[in-house]
Amino acid sequence: MTAPLVATLLLALLTATPAPRQPAPGEWNGMGVRHLELTAEGMGQNHAVHISPHRTTTFVLHAPLQRGGVAVEEREHFLSVTVDEAVGVVTLLPAGSLPSGRELLLTVRFADGAAPEGATFRLVVHPLQAEQQVEVYRRPHAGETSEQAVQRERERAERCEVELAHTRAEGTPPEGLMNLFVSGLVGENHGLSVRDITEDLTPPPGEAFVVRQAWSYRAEQGKRVAVELRVRNTGPQAWTAEEARLVGPEGVRLRVLRVWQPGPLAPQAQDRVVVEAEAPSEQARGPFLLELRAAGGTRILAVRGVNFPEIQLFPP
Repeated sequence: MTAPLVATLLLALLTATPAPRQPAPGEWNGMGVRHLELTAEGMGQNHAVHISPHRTTTFVLHAPLQRGGVAVEEREHFLSVTVDEAVGVVTLLPAGSLPSGRELLLTVRFADGAAPEGATFRLVVHPLQAEQQVEVYRRPHAGETSEQAVQRERERAERCEVELAHTRAEGTPPEGLMNLFVSGLVGENHGLSVRDITEDLTPPPGEAFVVRQAWSYRAEQGKRVAVELRVRNTGPQAWTAEEARLVGPEGVRLRVLRVWQPGPLAPQAQDRVVVEAEAPSEQARGPFLLELRAAGGTRILAVRGVNFPEIQLFPP
């Protein structure tokens, strides 16, 4: 286990920050997030959302979805459609077979009984300008109950967690093997397991980045996993990883805690990118699709076949 990787796993746990204000409808923030508001009166309206081949677009709906309540028109033109019905998240990864200007419909049905009961989005194919994340809110009625108000506050807390998960570690990570014990990632007969997954990964064709080597890690004591990639930038511009997603079988998503790299990856240069996630044992079974976004969401690296090592236990 290399010292830099140990340092990466020692990144501090997420700390609480004040809840961000809810942006106005249609407002964009600096992380490329769009905000839409749905009303009962405008239930028949469909909002246009840009998607692009080989770039993910995530809809965060802030409400549970009906089982089987998500329909994507011409789903065969998508490499991946993942749905988390419990929290209301839909992630789309279009294939390269979709021509520019093509329009498809995404329909969702909510499971909580509040109005509007569903929504339709018009997916417009653009060659480059995919919308990275779409936050969808439903305007409450004047007769909102206290239970619904509590639910809204719970959803706001969840949005805070999403914002924190998207926060990239800044500066130099802490050093020292002792911090592994202080953070609780190893100890009490629990170690750190490592697996070389270089040969397991299958990046899609046409990527501007080449994965030279890859390792996965698991610290059972802290329910943590990590993926370390040695990436070469074959494109013409520098690139900095800003966020990541780990999507497993049947759409299971691990909660990403950190995305870290030493600095911007210059053209024709090679360096490390490390992703750390929270993974209870029952959720850490792959293979996973790993998606990395650059700052601003303008480019993406996607690789399939990420598996994590088995739990490493040491005898007392």
